[in-house]
Amino acid sequence: MSQDYIIETMNQFTELFSELELNQLGKDIKFAKRDRDITSYRLSMAVITVLASHSIESIADIHRGFNSLFDMEVEYKPFHNQLVKKEFPELMRQILNQLLNGLAMQALSFNNTSPFAPFTKILLQDGSSFAINQKLAKVFPGRFTRYNPAAVELHVTLDLLSECSENIVLTADTASEPQFLPEVEELIDTLIMGDRGYFKKEYIHRVVKQPNVSCIIKGKSNMNPLVKRVILEDGHEIKAWRNQPLKDIKHKLRKNSIMDMDIQWKDGKEYFDCRFVVSWNPQGNYFQYLITDLPRETFTVYHIIEAYRLRWQIELMFKEWKSHANLQAFTTEKASIVEGLIWGSLCAALLKRYIAHMTQKVSHKAISTQKVAKCGCYFIMELIKTLIYSPKKLMVTLRNIIKFLSGNARRDSTKQDRIKGRCKLGLEPILM
Repeated sequence: MSQDYIIETMNQFTELFSELELNQLGKDIKFAKRDRDITSYRLSMAVITVLASHSIESIADIHRGFNSLFDMEVEYKPFHNQLVKKEFPELMRQILNQLLNGLAMQALSFNNTSPFAPFTKILLQDGSSFAINQKLAKVFPGRFTRYNPAAVELHVTLDLLSECSENIVLTADTASEPQFLPEVEELIDTLIMGDRGYFKKEYIHRVVKQPNVSCIIKGKSNMNPLVKRVILEDGHEIKAWRNQPLKDIKHKLRKNSIMDMDIQWKDGKEYFDCRFVVSWNPQGNYFQYLITDLPRETFTVYHIIEAYRLRWQIELMFKEWKSHANLQAFTTEKASIVEGLIWGSLCAALLKRYIAHMTQKVSHKAISTQKVAKCGCYFIMELIKTLIYSPKKLMVTLRNIIKFLSGNARRDSTKQDRIKGRCKLGLEPILM
């Protein structure tokens, strides 16, 4: 079985990083009409390799990495001219899409005792933004014009079970977030989770109407649904709160008990019911409102609250991108370079995550994607050079990488994960 995973990875890499295919892609999108020193293949491979290997400070670092990887002496200006092309971001974006489709495998699953086991997908929706050169404010306007007049945001749908992004959209930081939620009607056996930035009553109504799709969405403090029923965590109902608008009982909410409510909203001319789990957050000094359609008979309030905490996994992925894949604002004033290097950074991060998951299945050890991301400087260059110059030795190289990572990138404590980490609800790494 382990041999099969390595062979599968070899085939995926040779197909996705084919010189012939990537050069043809460059011609198809009119990035390069003919092959010269800086081909679509060489440029994309260098960008991904350098961004995945170590922390870089400037475009000149990528230029030097290109010359080193391909043993060339290309001057900085012609190299920079390729990055400035308006087709450069499209080249990197299409490569990312190919990697998203080709480099994904299930890495986690809920055990049979978990109420979440029937879901084949757990989709986490969130966004990550950062400021860029202020001269790009017309192209990518920021929300905070005084401090960050130019900023971008990545809207990401992460599948928790594969630990891989299903969809990534790059916009200006001013774009409305709910529009990037996954299309409910296209899903089956799926749980969607999002923070309060993704609260949209109409979207929740669509989820409620769709069979085999559920959600846990954090609500906003100014919501005012009709509260039809309130059950405390000890099982007692507060009958006096029946059929009251939330704003009328808000001052009565209890900090010492989780409140499980049945609520009703009006969406256009239609009314719809859902569940409302209210708990006090002593660290933040506020009430947390979680809206869900998960049935009370199967999912307790603790299940709902602990499931929502799994959203932290997407925040960890954003940190991984920014800390170990060079997702950052370079000083450039060129929008094409900003966008192209963002897509390149995500290609680099995705490549390392796939290697982490492959290592986990081959070694039968729980592997930390964060640690693998940190280890890029020790294996990415060797991997890419083998792909470019010695593809027949790829099996040996992959085995060496697996041996290194299985000894140096294991998760710290799977037992601790089950007590207070991501495994509390029965989420386990797939080790075979």
